[in-house]
Amino acid sequence: MTEKLQDIYANLVANGSLNSDPAQQLVLSLLEDIRQHLQGRKTRKRGILGGLFHKPEDVPQGLYLWGGVGRGKSMLMDFFVNNLDITGKRRVHFHAFMQEIHQAMHEARKTGVTDAIAPVAKAIGQDVRLLAFDEMQISDITDAMIVGRLFEALFAAGVVIVTTSNRAPDDLYKNGLNRQLFVPFIEQIKTRMLVHELISPTDYRQGRLAGSPVYFTPINTGTRAEIDSIWQNLTHGESEALTLQI
Repeated sequence: MTEKLQDIYANLVANGSLNSDPAQQLVLSLLEDIRQHLQGRKTRKRGILGGLFHKPEDVPQGLYLWGGVGRGKSMLMDFFVNNLDITGKRRVHFHAFMQEIHQAMHEARKTGVTDAIAPVAKAIGQDVRLLAFDEMQISDITDAMIVGRLFEALFAAGVVIVTTSNRAPDDLYKNGLNRQLFVPFIEQIKTRMLVHELISPTDYRQGRLAGSPVYFTPINTGTRAEIDSIWQNLTHGESEALTLQI
């Protein structure tokens, strides 16, 4: 019998690799339900017959995990994906994924299609059963205008989506241009994904800062390198471009 995520987590706590966090354990129970469903499903059939006999009810609900920074959302995401024994799983930063989508749509338009989203989503759905996004954030109007139709097509293709975010769904693209056109996507998230807030009193970034200098002087190549090292440690090497709307 496959060891549950909660048991794997407990073993890591027991050997000192992780600190026990009840809020994280609750999330693991939600992820374990998705994991068991995905690992228990037969590999989806491809081609015409596969499309005819595929049942949408076989697809488990996804998870939208949100909460404050440093609470362990990305760690839980990696923990889930690394312990998920299926083919066709992909873990990617949301910003990087959207850049790929824009490039793929650009290539699709070269073929003369009128709807560039459909072939892109179809290609993803043929190869991917689980999409795990880290740090969902919508700040670009171009992303805002296509993400709803993209996710709708992915859900229809049977792709399960698990994502983390620092924002509740209702706060995505807040005060953005033409936001009323984005609101249906928020409702789609609430319908197709379980929305859960990770409420933990611990900011685990503080532990990674332990022992680091409070300030650096003088400003030179060496101190800049030390600051860069701390930043990479805090962000796990991932950063997101800032979009200024003027």
